[in-house]
Amino acid sequence: MATGLVITSFILGGYVATGNWNPWGNRHYYQVLNANFQECYTPEGGTAQCQSTHNTLFNVGAQYAEKAVVDGSTGFCGVAAACSFNFVAMSGSAVTFAAADTVTGASNGNCAAAEGGSELTNNGFARAAGVVTDITGASPQSSKVVITFTDATAATTVQDSCLVNQSAASNANNVILAAASFTAITLQVGDTIQITWTITWTWS
Repeated sequence: MATGLVITSFILGGYVATGNWNPWGNRHYYQVLNANFQECYTPEGGTAQCQSTHNTLFNVGAQYAEKAVVDGSTGFCGVAAACSFNFVAMSGSAVTFAAADTVTGASNGNCAAAEGGSELTNNGFARAAGVVTDITGASPQSSKVVITFTDATAATTVQDSCLVNQSAASNANNVILAAASFTAITLQVGDTIQITWTITWTWS
């Protein structure tokens, strides 16, 4: 009788968790995608000054990632080395990002453009690919995209960063996954700023 109660409880618990009377036939999986941002500004010859800040994960960026996995058709470009969220773009515009912003295409796919700002494209701040560290092991795990920009020819103010899927601005296939605004920094020639985007994955 005790064994019967254990089995009954297991099946009932499985139904509550999965909606399926066969607990062996339907394992429950979930995945949480989260992006986190950090920047470290280093004056030439000085010490790094770092700040982490809340960032925005865009709805259309998350949908792009979901569609790439589920049906292979993103509506923009197939996932490949030249079309993946390993590129980082910068802006010096004072803007406010929101999850529902339309951040795709040749215009709005530029960093801060959908919010009324503009993306930096010169002086050492043109968008570029970061160094990617892939996830390994069991849940939860993180992957990272890290890049360092160096001010090249003139003082430049930066205060936004975007994680994008294209190597060049104003591309029709542009999609922004996430963006962050931080305290404005004016870099002088030779100063550097290291951007780190951390993507956290949780599943079971």
